[in-house]
Amino acid sequence: MAKQVTKDAIKKLDTKLECLICLDTFKQPKLLPCYHVFCKSPCLEKLVTKDGRSLTCPTCRHIVPLSEKGVAGLQSDFHVDHLFEIRDAFDKAAESSKTQCGNCEERKATGYCRDCRDFLCNNCQAAHQALKLTRSHQIVSRQEFQEQATNISTAKKTIPTCGKHGNQLKIYCDTCKELICTDCTIRLHKDHNYDLVADVFPRHKEDFVSSLKPVKEKLDKVQQALKDFDTLAKYIHNQRATLEAEIHKEIDEQHLLLDQRRTELVGELEMMTQQKLKDLATQKDQVEITQVKLASCLEYAEVAFETGTECEVLEMKAPALKRIEQILTEFDQDTIQPEIDTKMKLITNGKEQLKKSCKSYLRIRDDKIRYSLKGENLAGVEVNMAMEFELQLKKEYQNVEVVAAVTQTPIKCEIIRRDNKYEITYTPTNRGKHKLDLTINGEHVKGSPFTVVAMSQPHTLGAPSRVISNLKRPSGVAISNSCHVIVAERGSGQILIYNGLYEQIQAFDSRGKAPVGVAVDKDDNIYISDRDNNKIRKFTANGDFLKEVGTKGDQRLQFNKPSGIGYDKTNDKIYVGDQYNNRIQVLNPDLTFHSTISDNEFKNPLDVSFDRTGNAYVVNWASHTVKVFQKNGKLPRTFGTYGSGPGQLSNPAAIAVSNTDTVYVVEMYGHRISVFKTNGEFICSFGNKGKKGGQFNDPTGIAIDDYGNIVVADRGNERLQVF
Repeated sequence: MAKQVTKDAIKKLDTKLECLICLDTFKQPKLLPCYHVFCKSPCLEKLVTKDGRSLTCPTCRHIVPLSEKGVAGLQSDFHVDHLFEIRDAFDKAAESSKTQCGNCEERKATGYCRDCRDFLCNNCQAAHQALKLTRSHQIVSRQEFQEQATNISTAKKTIPTCGKHGNQLKIYCDTCKELICTDCTIRLHKDHNYDLVADVFPRHKEDFVSSLKPVKEKLDKVQQALKDFDTLAKYIHNQRATLEAEIHKEIDEQHLLLDQRRTELVGELEMMTQQKLKDLATQKDQVEITQVKLASCLEYAEVAFETGTECEVLEMKAPALKRIEQILTEFDQDTIQPEIDTKMKLITNGKEQLKKSCKSYLRIRDDKIRYSLKGENLAGVEVNMAMEFELQLKKEYQNVEVVAAVTQTPIKCEIIRRDNKYEITYTPTNRGKHKLDLTINGEHVKGSPFTVVAMSQPHTLGAPSRVISNLKRPSGVAISNSCHVIVAERGSGQILIYNGLYEQIQAFDSRGKAPVGVAVDKDDNIYISDRDNNKIRKFTANGDFLKEVGTKGDQRLQFNKPSGIGYDKTNDKIYVGDQYNNRIQVLNPDLTFHSTISDNEFKNPLDVSFDRTGNAYVVNWASHTVKVFQKNGKLPRTFGTYGSGPGQLSNPAAIAVSNTDTVYVVEMYGHRISVFKTNGEFICSFGNKGKKGGQFNDPTGIAIDDYGNIVVADRGNERLQVF
C-alpha cells in the first residue's frame, strides 16, 4: 500500500516541478517578485531585455527589474527546492526496504538523516550523533520516514544552517527580520529582539494569515467576476442566435411583401408602357400622313418645273397653290410633337404605395417632431480632428431614433444622448469629400446629407501629391462648381481648364495680353482680369466670350493694373483687386458697378478671398499684411508684418480661405505659403525657394477645391503644385 501511495504522490509532485515555459522539470528554479517560478536558463534568460535591465513575467506580464547579476541575482524558491527534496525522499522511500547504509555501504539501513538526506545503519547513526558537526541532525527510523514521506503535507522540512557559523538557524531576529544561529546572537545581534523560531512562528504565522484574508476575499471576487464574464458571454451568444433568427424571419416576411409588390408594380408598368406606346403609334401615324401630303405636293411642283411647259405650269399654279394653302392650314407645328407624357409616374406612385404596404419595414417620419441644429461648421473639418454639433429636439420624444452616418468614405461618428439633446461628433479618417447623413426616425433633417470636405492639417502638408509642369507663367487659379481647375496662363494669354483628375480638357483665348486673376461664379461663368489692358472679362464655362469692362483710370469701372479676383457666394458679387488705385472694386455678375472698398492703409491690394460668412480677406502687396473686412465694409482686424519669421509676410500675392476657417497666404517673394486661423493666429508655413516638390519660385495664385486639395500656381517654376 505504501508503494502505491508513493507513486501517486510522485505523480502529483511531478506536475508541481514542471516549468511552464519549457514544460520540463525545473533547472535552477528562480522565484520572481510576482511569485511565479521558472527555470533560470534558458527560460528566464531569453526573456531579458536588450539592455539587460529587466524582464517580463510570461504569466502575469509583471515587469521585473534586474540587478547587475541579471537572472542569477533572482531569489531561489525554497518551496520548489523542498519539493525536490521530497521528490528525492519519495524515490528513496519507495525502495527503502532494500536500501543499504549510505555511509558504510555494508549494513542494511535502519534510519534516515533528514539533514544529510541519506540512509544510515545503527553503527553509523551512533557515530553521526557522536560527532560535533552532525550531532544536531534529525534522524528518524526508516519506518517513520517511509510513513511521512508518502504525504507532502506531513513531510518535515530540513532546518537551514548558518552560512557563517555552520549552526542550525533556530532563532528569528525581529529587529533584522532574519533567521540567525546561537553564535550570531553573541555579537551581530547582541542587543536585538530575537527568540526561538518555534516560539515566534505561531505569532508570525497568524499575522501572515491575517494579511492574506483580503487577498483571498479579492481572489474570490475576481473568480466570481470571471464566472460572470463567462455567463454573460454565453447569454450574448444565445441572444445573438435568437435575434438572428428573428431578423431572418422578419426579412423573409418583408421580402415576400416586396416580391408581391414588385410583381404588381411591374405588371402595372407593363400595362402603362403598352398604352403609352399605343398612343405614341397613333400620333406617329397621323404625322406620317402629314409627311406624305407635304412630300407629294413638293415633289409634284418640282417635277412640273423640270418637265412641264410654261403654259402647263401656269395652268396648274392656281389649283396647286390652293392645295398648298389647304395643307399648310392643316399643318400645326404642335401637332407633330408627341402629346404623351413620357414620364413614367407609376414609379413615383409605386414607391409611396410600397412604403404604405411595407410600413413595418420602412420607417415613417413623425412630422410632429421639431428640432434645431447648433454647430460652428457642419461641413469644414480637418483629418483626424473631431468636429461637434448638437441636435436638439423641441420636446421629449420617447420613440425617436437619431442616426448619423457617412457614406462613400470612412469616418468615425458618435452620438451621445442627453435627454432631448444629441451631441454628434464626427472625425474624418482621410482627406476628401464626404456625405454626412443625419436622420430622425429614418427621415433626413434639413440640409442632410451634409457635404463634409476634410482637409489635411496644415502642419502635415509637405511634398505635393501632384505636379503639373510645362505651363507658361501660370498666375491665377480658381475652382468651378463642377470641380474643374481654371488657370490663367499669363505667358500665353490663355485660360486652361483641368478636370478633377488634373487632366487638361480645354483651353481658350483670354482676348488679352496678361490674364492674371480668375474667378468662377455660382453658374460657372469665368471672370478674368487682364492686367496690362486694365479690363475685366466674362466668359461662359465653355470659354464663350460674354462681356468686358474697364479702361485705365481711377473712376468707376476704371482700373490701374487689376490683379486678383474673388467671388463672394453669399452675395453673388465679384471683387477685383485694383492694385495701383489701392482699392477693391465690387461688381455685379453682369459686370456693372456695385461699390468700392477702400482703406487708407491699402497698399497695392492684389487678391481677395472670403470665409463662410462673407468676410473679405485682402492681401496687401506693399504693406505685407492681410486685412479682414466685414460685409458692411468695417475693418475688424489686420494681421501680418514684414519679415520671414513665423506670422510674418513677404509680398503676399494671393489668398484662399478654406471651409475649415483656415487662411492660406501665398508669399510671392517669401516663396512659401503661410497658414493662419481666421482670427489672425499663425499656424504654420511650408515651402521655400527652389525647384523641388514643395518648393516655390514666385508663387502667385492659390485655390482650394471641394475635396480639400490646395492648388498653387508656382509661376517662376512654370507649374501647378497640388497639396
